[in-house]
Amino acid sequence: KMSLTLYNTYCCLYQSIIVLFVHSSSANSHLQRELSFRQHLTLQLMMIARHYTALLLSTISVTAPILCQAFYSSRPQHQPFKTALRNDDLSSFCAEADIQQINQIPQSDSTSSSARGWMEHIEQRDGPKYGVGAYTVLRCDATLQPEMNCEWKIWGEKFHMDRLSSSFQTLTTNLFGATESAGSFYGGGITSMSGMGSSVHTESMFTDSIEETQHVMTMLLEQATKSVCANAYNFQHEGSLTHTLMLTILWTPSSSQQSTPLVRGHAAFAAIAPSQPSTTTTNSIDNESHLSLPTPITACVAIPNQLTPESLSILPRRHGMNLNLQRQVGSSASAKVSSWCRIRRPLEDPNRYKPPGVGEVILVRKPETERGTNIMTYSNDNFIDTLELLEGLISNLFVVYKDGTVRTAPVGLVLPGYARHLIIQELNEREMKVDSSNPPTIQDMRDGLWSEVFVTSAIRLVVPVERIIMPATGANVNPLILWEAPNDEYRATRMIQSAMYQRGCRQATVKNVVSYI
Repeated sequence: KMSLTLYNTYCCLYQSIIVLFVHSSSANSHLQRELSFRQHLTLQLMMIARHYTALLLSTISVTAPILCQAFYSSRPQHQPFKTALRNDDLSSFCAEADIQQINQIPQSDSTSSSARGWMEHIEQRDGPKYGVGAYTVLRCDATLQPEMNCEWKIWGEKFHMDRLSSSFQTLTTNLFGATESAGSFYGGGITSMSGMGSSVHTESMFTDSIEETQHVMTMLLEQATKSVCANAYNFQHEGSLTHTLMLTILWTPSSSQQSTPLVRGHAAFAAIAPSQPSTTTTNSIDNESHLSLPTPITACVAIPNQLTPESLSILPRRHGMNLNLQRQVGSSASAKVSSWCRIRRPLEDPNRYKPPGVGEVILVRKPETERGTNIMTYSNDNFIDTLELLEGLISNLFVVYKDGTVRTAPVGLVLPGYARHLIIQELNEREMKVDSSNPPTIQDMRDGLWSEVFVTSAIRLVVPVERIIMPATGANVNPLILWEAPNDEYRATRMIQSAMYQRGCRQATVKNVVSYI
């Protein structure tokens, strides 16, 4: 465009000089007959210059795209990797945002560099009333494109927004005494019931908050895209490259208007290697998939040192909390509330529940009687066998039985995660046996009914469990192994992960973000 402008300017100047000469020669016939040699030479030179300028510009217009392509080809290309880029190369990226601004969090800030530390810091700074909020964690997969773009796949955005709204409603009802119900998010909407409380939530309020949330998410994704593209300059790319971003959204009550949340977000790249799904379409749970699973983990059941119902009742848990803890956690296990990050710390004691090598702690409870009352009257002899396994501290638990049934604890006793939601959807669609009404029991484990165990989360998706242990209790000074996987094939787990991964990718929200670096 600039060359064309210069050429047009030159042509206008050339024509102006010609007109000037012709006008002056017309006014004086003597000058018309006797143009000086200098004037003739000037006209001839300008005509030659005009001809070669046109030729030069024509050559540039043809060769410029080729030269530009060659120039950019000599630089590190934004082609994706054939193998996954190490996520620790982006470990320095961390950011937080609200509706007004975004801030880069330095890696030296150990308090806020993790989403958990960030939420605990907010709770400590703003207090339990306005510092505790409902939150959710979204998996966002970024695929680097050749055109300096990032294609983001946001997993379960609608699901997370519905659960976030429901959790916030449960939290504020518990904190401020409103009589509204927490509502249901599985049907795709929030069911509100106005009561005697002064804090009444409406769908329009949540709609505004969700719009603010999407704005905060966009800000964080744009910032993350810059880091992904800048990081790509250090590598040679030959195939597909995917980064997984852990995007945390926190809604805390506003001191001025409790029913309207303050929206904040936190983003950091997850230190995991993305898995590649298999193309299996079989309905059989016994057909092996070629999906690469994460390294199997050891899980520990959360039972007290003294095997008594009273000791079990005082351990941190998400279901059936006493009143004091309810006001910090929320009145329902289905509510995802940030204070759980702090309250669960006693169950992460490395000297008891999470020694080196233990990847998750499983929450348990006593079963209910036929009347539906939770009783604590079992003897110590059968205390362990009667326990029901509910969920992990940050995951849902699934057990595959030898008859092909996949069992997980029901909603109301556990937090319904998005990965759990996808798996149940997939198993029901394949008309496979899935039981989400009855928690798996240790008695079933003792009876040899279990085949495989795995846990699920929004970020890591599916992780196989190779061993379940019980911490030292009573006279036992060492942990005891309760169950071990019969082999390392994990055939059912592989199939479930592959099918769930493909479903999650199909249902993900796709967002393209351009980075100018």
